[in-house]
Amino acid sequence: MMKNLLLMMAAIAAGCIFLLSGCGSDDDEFVDNPVLDEVNVLLIQSDKGKTSMGYMYKNGETYNPPHCYLGQETRYNGGDPLTIYHMSFGANIKGSDVFDLLNISFESNQPLSLSELKAGDTFDSSQFHAAAAYTPTWTEDILIQATALSGRVTVVGTKKIDDKSYMVLRLTNLKFDAIDHSCVYTVNGTVEYERWDLRNE
Repeated sequence: MMKNLLLMMAAIAAGCIFLLSGCGSDDDEFVDNPVLDEVNVLLIQSDKGKTSMGYMYKNGETYNPPHCYLGQETRYNGGDPLTIYHMSFGANIKGSDVFDLLNISFESNQPLSLSELKAGDTFDSSQFHAAAAYTPTWTEDILIQATALSGRVTVVGTKKIDDKSYMVLRLTNLKFDAIDHSCVYTVNGTVEYERWDLRNE
């Protein structure tokens, strides 16, 4: 009898461990979607139930593939020049009727380095500027942009393909107002950004 009781308790404990390990947090709400296992594919979902897929361009196609680079600009505050440094991640998007451009940028009054980003580093939308845009028609030059309302960017790591180096970012629940403010879109995906800052090394 005691042996049967111990076996039953062991089975219940094992079942509890299995159930606990199968539960995810709210942060993992899209983990089970097979689309998000693909790199350079964005899942764009509206709070009205519309889903749109966005795909990144590849080398040799119409637009540049996802890329990251460093830059700087001079701003004037009360007549005094101030140098602002940028670390930017840019991507044109094809296949989506929602957005055709997504830019993420970090700013600092100190020089920035892509090499300082480490796997696991996570930033919320208060720490970067993200803008999604679309071109109303191909004959118009003006991009209409929406700024991220919330969301996170996580550094997955780095990789090298042939002679090119990449920074891999996971975009989690980046929320943007629709251009016409009719709904809110949530963008998720993992993107490999080619490091343009290494081109001259």
